[in-house]
Amino acid sequence: MVYERELSHFMDQLRSEANISVIDSVQTIASIASVKFLELDKERYSLPDELSLVAILKEGAFLAEKVKAVLNEIEAHVPFLKGVYEFSDLFGRLSNNTLYHLLSRIHSFAFTKEQWKQWIESLFVYAGNMAGVEGVELITPAGVNELGIRLLNMEGGEFYDGASGLSGTLCAASEYARRHHCEVALYGQEINQRAWALGKLRLLFHDRTDAHLAKGDTLTEPAFVEGNKLKKFDYIMMNFPFGMRINSYEQLMNDRYDRFVYGRLPRTSADMAFILHALSSLKENGKAVLVVTNGTLFRGGPEAVIREHLLAADLIESVIALPSSLLDGAAIQINLLVLNKNKSAEREGNILFINAENYYGERRRGRRYLRQEDIDRIMAIYHEGLEIDEVSKFVSVREIEEANLLSNRYLQSSEWTIEPYGKVKFYPDHIKNLPCVQPLKRIGTFYRGINISAKDAETENGPYKVIKLSDVQNGEVLIDQLASYEITNNAKIESYLVQEGDVIISVRGAGIKIAVIPPHEGNILISHNFIGIRPHRHVDPFYLKVFLESPVGQYLLLSKQAGTNVTILNMKDLENIPIPVRPFEEQKEIIMSYLEEQKHIQDIMKQLEKQRLESSLKLYEKMGIRSTFTLMQS
Repeated sequence: MVYERELSHFMDQLRSEANISVIDSVQTIASIASVKFLELDKERYSLPDELSLVAILKEGAFLAEKVKAVLNEIEAHVPFLKGVYEFSDLFGRLSNNTLYHLLSRIHSFAFTKEQWKQWIESLFVYAGNMAGVEGVELITPAGVNELGIRLLNMEGGEFYDGASGLSGTLCAASEYARRHHCEVALYGQEINQRAWALGKLRLLFHDRTDAHLAKGDTLTEPAFVEGNKLKKFDYIMMNFPFGMRINSYEQLMNDRYDRFVYGRLPRTSADMAFILHALSSLKENGKAVLVVTNGTLFRGGPEAVIREHLLAADLIESVIALPSSLLDGAAIQINLLVLNKNKSAEREGNILFINAENYYGERRRGRRYLRQEDIDRIMAIYHEGLEIDEVSKFVSVREIEEANLLSNRYLQSSEWTIEPYGKVKFYPDHIKNLPCVQPLKRIGTFYRGINISAKDAETENGPYKVIKLSDVQNGEVLIDQLASYEITNNAKIESYLVQEGDVIISVRGAGIKIAVIPPHEGNILISHNFIGIRPHRHVDPFYLKVFLESPVGQYLLLSKQAGTNVTILNMKDLENIPIPVRPFEEQKEIIMSYLEEQKHIQDIMKQLEKQRLESSLKLYEKMGIRSTFTLMQS
């Protein structure tokens, strides 16, 4: 970065002297720089000479008060900046010497407008690179912005971002329009007043004081309306806050703009509210790109219903899975959801899934970003409609299972790391064509685990014992260590009881645990972290367990996992896993032979371990230290 060293010096100086946060530092530096930048447009805004850095510097003393006064006057002359400098009280926290140095150094910049634009972008990028600090969640990575804007393929018109943050997406749209010589009007709304102010300053340096940037809550009080309807836009890109709880639920469900006709919104997440707001804000031939998490693409309940209706309306053109850890301070994976009200004839009824999880570069400390070559590669796949094994594929809307829009659902990698085998390559077609293959649901009965509530007390003599994740080790249930519970008011308790020979599979967490229920006494249940399978009489439970623990079984299970923070195996996915079912007697023979071999290997290992111990003791005899200790167990 050309300006990084100087920006770093500015930030460090402000932080060390006044303990100013990164976002406050950006506000302070950008506000001062805006005075210098506006000197290039004095005539345009009729700015008098005293509204300049040189006039402030001539005062020498009481610089903070002078800066505030100049900024207030600038707001009066430049309507676009009205309310932007409300945070000018920050200057009072700096010493006169520090403020003088900052003012004089910025005054010395003899930049053109283009150089000022590069400088302000460097400031915002530098702030964003300081992960984990207040305010950086408002920054969308530059590569994500560029990719999203290029996907829109704008040819002039009106662009909108209803969660504009620090206006990075609006500025990216402006840059795209400039490079492609088309006129694009900019509209945005941001609820965070500090972000709104900084976003306006950023747009100023991009020479886009014609942009319409409103303050307020996009969901409850959308700023751009025409009569009693939302204003419609040609293009939309939004990186809205993920998983935000809806506080004004009833207001939204009685929305006066009729935005949420595709289904009832969930209370726990506003993701679908933002998506439907974007869709309602599109013109008849409009296109939108939305940054979403994995959860938005596969969660059940009301969100699944909304996705089903979007699929039925054929509004989803593409889903692009991007690498994890692109967002500063967050390791989650994001996706680009492309909505198009005017899909081309050859793409009607289809969705282009692109798995770009491995398209990224790395900076220091393992931080990822989209390189230009990554963006170009994704764009080529999208625009040309390329289908590449394990990378991209058109899927008919009719083939979408359970409204699940995760790319890895339809683009599974054939190479996985399977412990203890290491990296393994699989051949899905061969698996499907195995002899006597049946879906798991045809060879056993499924049941869920119980969700223990706070009312269900753990007690020494409780009538029920519960198998938790920690109770399954090395493929076996540690029956003797199970905790007992007093479970009350549960009419379905019988449905959670395990039987000898049941196969249990963990469905939450990265590692998948599989075990067969051994002989036992009393009432034993499985927790909600497991799904139980009661094999039919023609299926040996140990045969089923060994298959699921094999590289193929692990591949089939792991490839079905989904989740944002915690991976989850869905029961329906589990039910459809293909199992090669040999004749029962053959299953028994295979397992008996395998168990005998395993016992033989264990006996050999015990003998080898005994030899290793004896060899060590002989060594200690020769060293003369054997008499100093006695082995209590041998």
